[in-house]
Amino acid sequence: MSTITLYRHALSGHSHRVEAFLSILGLPTDLVNVDLAKGAHKQAEYLQKNRFGQVPVIEDGSATLSDSNAILVYLASKYDTQ
Repeated sequence: MSTITLYRHALSGHSHRVEAFLSILGLPTDLVNVDLAKGAHKQAEYLQKNRFGQVPVIEDGSATLSDSNAILVYLASKYDTQ
């Protein structure tokens, strides 16, 4: 199983729920902290991941998702075995 990369901010509730769900599913995850105070979410490299410059974003292989609700649905449909 490949590792999912989660771009997040520690104080973001939307990031927290994605991180919690990844933990519940037991999926290996690399956490990347996006420094909102320094404008990291508005840099060109990050805007390629999310054109609105928001967190969270996940990268799972070739899939990149940037809306927390869409991420939760994606994770549930792909990885939840219950």
